[in-house]
Amino acid sequence: MPQLVKGGKYVYGLSKIGKTGAIVIPPEAKEEYGFEDGDRVIILSGSRKSGGFGVTKSSILQKTSLARILQDIPSLASYRIPEAETIENKGRWLCRSIIKTGGYIQLPVETLSKYSLEPGDFLAVGRGSNLALSFIARGVILKEALKHPELELFEIHG
Repeated sequence: MPQLVKGGKYVYGLSKIGKTGAIVIPPEAKEEYGFEDGDRVIILSGSRKSGGFGVTKSSILQKTSLARILQDIPSLASYRIPEAETIENKGRWLCRSIIKTGGYIQLPVETLSKYSLEPGDFLAVGRGSNLALSFIARGVILKEALKHPELELFEIHG
């Protein structure tokens, strides 16, 4: 997993959003973040600068300064909202998903659009903070990642 820019994030690879909204979590990232197939996860909109989103678990957020999100939206914390239904909270889009067998999440086109994404987009998958795995949609890290053919491309075919 290279560090593409000095002082920048480490990148696991690129994930291409599939036609059906499938987004692969690179195996190394899945292992490092402790994600398992079948895990319920929370999708948080990314920063204005990098776009995209972060993937985390309720149990991780509860130990951070973002625990207020779970207090504001108890149905998100308990995963009672329907999968991929978006909720806006203080300028951030949130939804929940499940890691499917094979290590991917699937977001409908309507949900992707809330994160300014669409099928066919490339995302640099980077080590975020200890809060969430980052799927970066724009900015210097994505531009640099696209210049590195040695980075593995993860995608669901079909």
